Amino acid sequence: MTDIDLQLVREFFELNFFQVTTHWRQHDPVEVQGDGGLQLYVENAKPGPEEALEMVLHPSDLPQLHYAVVEIRAWHTDRFYSSLIESNPGVAQFAEPSALGPAKDFFGTDDFKTILVVSELPRAAEQRAQAIQRLKRTGIDHLIEFASILQSLVGKVLLNGTYTGSPTLQVLQLLKRYRLLRNQQMEFSFPAEPQIVLPMREENVEVVSEDEAD
Repeated sequence: MTDIDLQLVREFFELNFFQVTTHWRQHDPVEVQGDGGLQLYVENAKPGPEEALEMVLHPSDLPQLHYAVVEIRAWHTDRFYSSLIESNPGVAQFAEPSALGPAKDFFGTDDFKTILVVSELPRAAEQRAQAIQRLKRTGIDHLIEFASILQSLVGKVLLNGTYTGSPTLQVLQLLKRYRLLRNQQMEFSFPAEPQIVLPMREENVEVVSEDEAD
């Protein structure tokens, strides 16, 4: 699913006024070891004043970002528990100083953020906090959960918009048009399980003949 992950994250930033460049790391003089993720360089075309941001970003935080290296690790079958991060140390390798040389050359500055896009963090507050703290210790500046990206895209896609250059936005537009998405949540408008219809109970109804009715 790597191609569609890359496309969705790219369009998320583009619709939030960022210029986006895909970084093909196989051309780097010094390659990052490991399998690597998908990576984008993003530059805000309409930056606002920089402010201190939380570790986990939301779409409303984007105006405060000016430049960022975005690594995509959207492992949709997993949540990013602390144990998953510990067993996959390569997820933070892109934020190591030795891996950021190309980004410094590209932006012309070392004043940029590193952002990791993940499937989703644990729901339980304690486990969520543990995962965030573990990733923070690796040197990554920020996280974005994939659900935030999808919700932002759904909110920005217009029913009467033209998205001929983007199959992914066209699909979201169709889902929105036919009301399969509601309240900017990734929910279907029909129940996940078939509704159980109980048989009607027969009532004891007294039948009155026409003669008796007269």
